[in-house]
Amino acid sequence: MSIHLEQEVAEYSERRLRLATAITDYADWLDRQHGIDAERTLRLADTASGLRQDKLVVAFVAEFSRGKTELINALFFANHGQRLLPSDPGRTTMCPTELFASPDEMPSLCLLPIETRRRSESLARLKHMPVEWCRVLLDPSDPRQLQESLKKLTETKSMPAVDAIELGLWNSEDASERHLLRADGTVEVPAWRYAMVNYPHPLLQAGLTILDTPGLNALGAEPELTLSVIPNAHAVMYLLATDTGVTRSDLEIWQKHVHRHANYHVAVLNKIDMLWDELKSDSEVQASIERQAEETARVLKLPRSRVFAVSAQKALAATIRGDAALRVRSGIESLEYLLAHQVIPARRDMLYHAVSREVAALLDESRVDLAARLKRSSDELIQLIQL
Repeated sequence: MSIHLEQEVAEYSERRLRLATAITDYADWLDRQHGIDAERTLRLADTASGLRQDKLVVAFVAEFSRGKTELINALFFANHGQRLLPSDPGRTTMCPTELFASPDEMPSLCLLPIETRRRSESLARLKHMPVEWCRVLLDPSDPRQLQESLKKLTETKSMPAVDAIELGLWNSEDASERHLLRADGTVEVPAWRYAMVNYPHPLLQAGLTILDTPGLNALGAEPELTLSVIPNAHAVMYLLATDTGVTRSDLEIWQKHVHRHANYHVAVLNKIDMLWDELKSDSEVQASIERQAEETARVLKLPRSRVFAVSAQKALAATIRGDAALRVRSGIESLEYLLAHQVIPARRDMLYHAVSREVAALLDESRVDLAARLKRSSDELIQLIQL
């Protein structure tokens, strides 16, 4: 995590809280001066509360095994000296995972059983039903306990194929999924439907929320993710593998769930280290990466400036080892720059304009009222002097 990214998030949080305090002070001043009606009080209170609770949401979207979790580790948690989220081969997050910080609760991992898909309640509603979640307390001071607890994100379970089809976890008509059917009529499915990680990280405490969404099946089975969560994210990082480029399933996710549905989206070609070839010069390797990036931009119909080439694994290793040259070569700094100098300022401006629309009319009324009161006071002073 670069110092610039940390500073930008901290400044964004500080400005947001200052603005909320100013609105609260303004409401108190209005009430002291001549009282304000209940509707205005409620509007100002809602605006201030919304500012205090506002989150900067960055979603990571891709098919399985594209390195989303490793990129999250590299961007935000490399300074911990280890992987926070599990991203070893064959052991990656199996369910949508939301990372945030809540000072009102103990650090914890909350897991929603996959069987809740049979129920009619939405994810938003289930988040307010603690009894439905399995809760594991986290100890931020114990790296081993933290790592072992978060391995639960990789858990799977066996389920009868009929039930998996009913829950939208397996498609018997898809030839690419038929090999998953076992001899006993079961298939392996994620053990959890959704996970929430409440962790006291400085970026998360400053108002950043990270969403890790794995795979086409997970997106297709959770309409809320594609209808509200991803479209409402302030930035979407769409990951692809550099060696394969845009596959058929990658393109399907892009067209259905990201393109035209997200506020700010970029494509990230991960695993560029697979193209690092000791038998080729640096310029030849760079030319190969550039060709893949240009082809990706063409297929996804994105400007070339919205396609980034990185190696999340090398970036994480470089930060942990203090290898500045490897970190630069990994390409991670371009993504950090994007978040710090484009995504966060864009969100700050959006929030400023939204608050301005809400409060500007009241401020104009206050100015007119103050001008009238000053005029009356001035007239009365003139009359007193004449007397």
